[in-house]
Amino acid sequence: MTDGQTKGLTFVTVTFRAEDALLRLQARSMARFLDASVVETIIVIDNGSPGLGTRARRSLLSEYGVLAPRVRIGRAEELTHLPFASGWTLQQVLKISVSTTVETPWYVLLDAKNHFVRSVARSDFVAPDGRARGGFHSYAAHPLLPRLRTTLAYLGLSESLADRFPPTSTPFVMNTEVAQSVIADVADRSGRPFAEEFVKQNLSEFFLYSGWVARRSGGWSEMLDGEAIQSPTVWGGAADGAGVGAALAEVTRWEAPLFAVHRRAMGRLDASGTAMLADFWTGRELFADEREVRRFLRTAKRDRVLDAVRSRVRRTVGS
Repeated sequence: MTDGQTKGLTFVTVTFRAEDALLRLQARSMARFLDASVVETIIVIDNGSPGLGTRARRSLLSEYGVLAPRVRIGRAEELTHLPFASGWTLQQVLKISVSTTVETPWYVLLDAKNHFVRSVARSDFVAPDGRARGGFHSYAAHPLLPRLRTTLAYLGLSESLADRFPPTSTPFVMNTEVAQSVIADVADRSGRPFAEEFVKQNLSEFFLYSGWVARRSGGWSEMLDGEAIQSPTVWGGAADGAGVGAALAEVTRWEAPLFAVHRRAMGRLDASGTAMLADFWTGRELFADEREVRRFLRTAKRDRVLDAVRSRVRRTVGS
């Protein structure tokens, strides 16, 4: 593996305490389904408060199996200076800022909710012609349309691009050199650090990256092949048998390489949805049996509740 067409990929996840159990599932799925030839490095950026303790890091690393030596776990503040902003906004900053530490031509951004459900190859993320995998859709009726408009205006691009624009969901493949150029360009034109300008202008990471590519190249055909990377998701508002069943049907329909369960769904699953997930996860050998699945779901729910309590305490102390 010596050139950009064959070198392994870097996988990046930004996480926090509400997602600790989900991150361990992601790590376990990587050990189960990622061949070592696909992975150069796995970067975990801990954006939580408190940070991962020694015991938690050891537990997480054990889930990566033979890939553990390729894992780098670091704190968010070690990556870049972070201005005051919401955790969600800072997570977006980090997804681009991490490019300054990536040593491969491409990196794959994941959320903790994503986990692998079949064996994957490099070509699932970067096409043989050297372009990133990734599709398009319209934002005409999308709740993120105002944020897309903000980013398009910042870049001096037409709002008409919103009719066909790359996604804002993970997995998302970024070109390392391009992401580094975005950081430099934003800092140069604004006269302030990238993270500060990003927060001040209310930008969005995927919109900024994709918009910057379109402005530089006049479109996306040189960088993006139009083939979406599928990761059907169980969202908090559809955490029942019907919602889980629909998401699992998409896994089969698309032969999806990844699947996702949002942290808010963990405490809302009904008996039918839980049984479906247990059957799916045990069938993919991510859990030994239904009892282990139920234990995992309880832990994931607890993580979210505890993080919410800590957040309320921090807001009360800081007020």
